[in-house]
Amino acid sequence: MPSTRKRKAREHEAHMKQLRTWGIVGGVVLLLAIVAIVLSQGGSDQPLDGNVAESRPVTATGSPLPPLPTSGTDSAIGMPAPTITGQSFDGTPVTIDPTSSGKPTAIWFVAHWCPHCQVEVPRIVSLDQQGKLPGTVDIYAVSTGVNTSAPNYPPSAWLSSVGWPYPALADSAEQAAGTAYGLGSFPYLVVTDSAGNVVYRHSGELGEDGIASTLQQVAA
Repeated sequence: MPSTRKRKAREHEAHMKQLRTWGIVGGVVLLLAIVAIVLSQGGSDQPLDGNVAESRPVTATGSPLPPLPTSGTDSAIGMPAPTITGQSFDGTPVTIDPTSSGKPTAIWFVAHWCPHCQVEVPRIVSLDQQGKLPGTVDIYAVSTGVNTSAPNYPPSAWLSSVGWPYPALADSAEQAAGTAYGLGSFPYLVVTDSAGNVVYRHSGELGEDGIASTLQQVAA
């Protein structure tokens, strides 16, 4: 009888060792599967750094546009628009080159603290949701004039909360993008034709009808 108990004890211990071995193997397999999934999601479309920053370095190439006059002829009409190279809030590369796609381009310069921007941006979002903005026009936002002590900060959270559907470039603290485009007041819209030449500039609200008609005209 004692030998039988010892044999059963040895068999039980061997069985438990086998279960522990399979448990370790299963854990390793699961860990490798998780690593594979993480690596597969780390493609080139991921942010450069993953950290949110409200201002990012910006490089502007090409001749800067003159400031928008308060009245009279706009001398920027017909000028080639500068190219802006920078990043979104999360570090994703954003380049605004009105000559690159062969389509007209509309660029809204907005400030988080500007009450007119807070009204106009949701209008653009609403028009997009209604399908009233032409798909043949490239649309961008440039967040600039960032002020940590001003209302509606930070701009990244603001644009996300309203569902901004287009690329958004975070301007530098020195407002390099705004300066290159002759920014004066907010919101500020610059529209180029398919060759990258300025065809329209406007400061202030346009309203839903004005936004839709302006982009439809340039698309035509």
